[in-house]
Amino acid sequence: MTDDSGRAARLRDELTDTLLAEGKIVSPVLEKAFRRVPRELFVPDGTALEVVYSVDNSVVTKTDEHGVNLSSISATYIQARMIEMAGLGPGMTVLEVGTGGYNAALLAEVVGPTGYVVSIDIDAEITDRAGRLLERAGYGGRVTVLQADAEHPVPGFGRFDGTLVT
Repeated sequence: MTDDSGRAARLRDELTDTLLAEGKIVSPVLEKAFRRVPRELFVPDGTALEVVYSVDNSVVTKTDEHGVNLSSISATYIQARMIEMAGLGPGMTVLEVGTGGYNAALLAEVVGPTGYVVSIDIDAEITDRAGRLLERAGYGGRVTVLQADAEHPVPGFGRFDGTLVT
């Protein structure tokens, strides 16, 4: 384990402890997901680990040519509450509208090896990036990332047990 990976693991545990203490995480399965998924793999290179593992910072992942933010990873407290409120569990199939990879990885941990996550976005650059990052993080076989518009049914999939719009 490198110094940075050890520091990231420590900050990940501290973040999870804070989310537990604040009541944002209440289920053991989500606690385990937050302790396991390395958020630093899903943010732009050079993002300070203190920002990555902050309770209330979103992290911008894409801007346009004018510097306008187009996509981001939501603040961790928002992700925790959304997942808790969705009532997800092992074996469920989940649709995530808006992808970046990290939240989909958390969802994959929550639904476990018998569940499945489909993560969609209308931006091909964002879906390509999310797919690569999920594959690199070991979630490629448990999360399908598609470029699709959530206004229409997701092609090739039936009903979902839960839907999160991120």
